Amino acid sequence: MNFDYTEEQLELKAQIRAFCEKEIAPELRQMDDAQRYPIRTMKMLGEMGFLGMPFPKEYGGRELSYETYVMIIEEISKISASHGVAVQTHHALATWPIFTYGTEEQKKKYLPDLTSGRKIGAFGLTEPNAGTDAAMQQTIAEDKGDYWLLNGSKMFISGAGVADIYVVMAMTDKTKGNHGISAFIVEKGTPGFTFGTNEDKLGIRGSTVAELLFNNCKVPKENLLYEEGKGFKVAMTALDVGRLGIAAQALGIAQEAFDRTVHYMKHREQFGKPLSSLQALSFTMAELETKIEGARFLLYRAAAHLDQGKKDISVAAAKAKLACSTVAMETTLKAVQFHGGYGYIKDLPLERYMRDAKITEIYEGTSEVMKLVISGGIFGKGAKHETKEVQMLDKAEDLKTLIQEHVGSICWSGGRGLTKSGFEKLQKLAEKTGGDSGASRGAVRAGLAPEDKQVGLTGRTVAPEVYVAVGISGMTQHLAGMKGSGLIIAINRNPQAPIFTAADYGLVGDAEEILDQLLASL
Repeated sequence: MNFDYTEEQLELKAQIRAFCEKEIAPELRQMDDAQRYPIRTMKMLGEMGFLGMPFPKEYGGRELSYETYVMIIEEISKISASHGVAVQTHHALATWPIFTYGTEEQKKKYLPDLTSGRKIGAFGLTEPNAGTDAAMQQTIAEDKGDYWLLNGSKMFISGAGVADIYVVMAMTDKTKGNHGISAFIVEKGTPGFTFGTNEDKLGIRGSTVAELLFNNCKVPKENLLYEEGKGFKVAMTALDVGRLGIAAQALGIAQEAFDRTVHYMKHREQFGKPLSSLQALSFTMAELETKIEGARFLLYRAAAHLDQGKKDISVAAAKAKLACSTVAMETTLKAVQFHGGYGYIKDLPLERYMRDAKITEIYEGTSEVMKLVISGGIFGKGAKHETKEVQMLDKAEDLKTLIQEHVGSICWSGGRGLTKSGFEKLQKLAEKTGGDSGASRGAVRAGLAPEDKQVGLTGRTVAPEVYVAVGISGMTQHLAGMKGSGLIIAINRNPQAPIFTAADYGLVGDAEEILDQLLASL
C-alpha cells in the first residue's frame, strides 16, 4: 500500500499549515489560559471548506478522501490539538451520523450548515454512569405522539453550549439494553435543553466540555435519527470514524513535538557538543521516529479501509488510535525531558503538547477499550459484568424498620434527583439519626450541596454502617467513595437506576415524598 502524498494533498497540507500559523498560532496561549472555544477560527475553517471534507458536494462538502481528512487533522493538530479535536468531533460525531443515517429531509436541512461551518456540530453519548458501557444510559426519550420528550443529562461533551446541532443518544426502551437506545438530532435553543458549567481541564483547553441538560425537552418527531432502537449502532459506528480523527490528532501532536526536539537537539550544546551527538538521546529519537511512522501506517490504512467502502473498521480504527495515542504520550514526555527546564515552561509549547496528548489515550475509547476491541477481533470474546443482587422494599415503613434494625453510623446522601428542599430534609434526617450527610458530584455542581459534602472519587470517601443514597443515579466515580459502607440502601424514582446494582436494599418512588414519610416516623 502506498501512502505517499499526492500533489493535491501536499497543496492542501501547505494551505492548512499556513492558515494555522497565521490565524491560530497567535491565539494559542490566550485560548489555553482562558479555556476558550476557538469559534472565530473554526468558522474560518468552515469557509475554507475544511468542515465538510469527506462529504458530497450536493450537501456542501468537498468530497475529499478520508486519507486526506486524517492528513488535514494531523496538520491542524501540530499547531493546535484543540482545533484538531473540534474539527474531528464536528465531522465524525455530528455530520457523519446525519449523512450516513439521516433521511433526505434531515440531510438537506442540516448538512449544508454543518459542512460550511455556519453551524457547529456536537455529540451526546457519555453520562455519569455510561461511558464505555453505553447500555447504562439514563437519559430517557418518551414517545408523546407528536414529539419525543427527553429527560436526563450528558457529561464531558465537547463543544457543549457553543455547538448548534447535537446528535444525542437516549433510551426509548430500557428493557432492551443497547437495543433500546435511539439517536436524536437536537438543536441548541430547543426549550428544556440547557448546558452545565465548563469543566476545568488539564489539556485541549480550547475544546471546551460541559454537560447537556434535558428537562422535559420536546424534540420534533422527525428528528429521530435512523430508526427507533438503532441509536447504539449510530453511536458505535460514529465512534469508529471518530477514532480516526483522534488518532490523527495524537499523531500531529507526536510529530510536532518530535520535530521541535530534533531542531533543539541539533542546536543545544552540552559538554562542548550538540545533544544529537549523545547516543542515549539519539537512539531514543530513532525509536520514537520508528513508532511514529508505524502509527501513521496504521492510521492511513484504517482511513483507506473507509475510502474503500469497508463497513466494519472497528479493529483497524482501534489499532490506529491505540498506536497514535501511545506514541503521542511517549514522544511528548521525552520532548519535555530532552528540552530540560525549557520544556517545562510555557515559553515553549512542549508542556502543552504533553497535556494535550494525555486525553487521546482516554476519550472516544480509552486505550484499555482499544485493546478490548483489538483482542475481540483476535479471540472473538466479550466480557461479562456481574451485579449485586438487590432486595426491593415495598414502602417507606419497610425502610424505617430496616434502618432501626441496623443501629450504627449512617450517612444520608443525595443526588441531582433531589431539590434544594430535599437536601434540607436529608440534613434533618442526619441530625435525627445522629448521622452524616453527603452528596453526589452532580448535586454539588448544581449548587444543591456544598463541596465538602461530595462523596466519590473526586470527593471524600465514607464507610458508615448504613449508607442511604437518595436520588443518586449511581455513577462509577460516586460508588468509589461509598463502596466500603456496610449496608447500602438506594431510593430512586427510576427502577433502572444503576445505583440499585450496588445496593443491598432498594425503594422505588418519589424521593421527596419518601423523605417526608421518614421525617415523620423516625
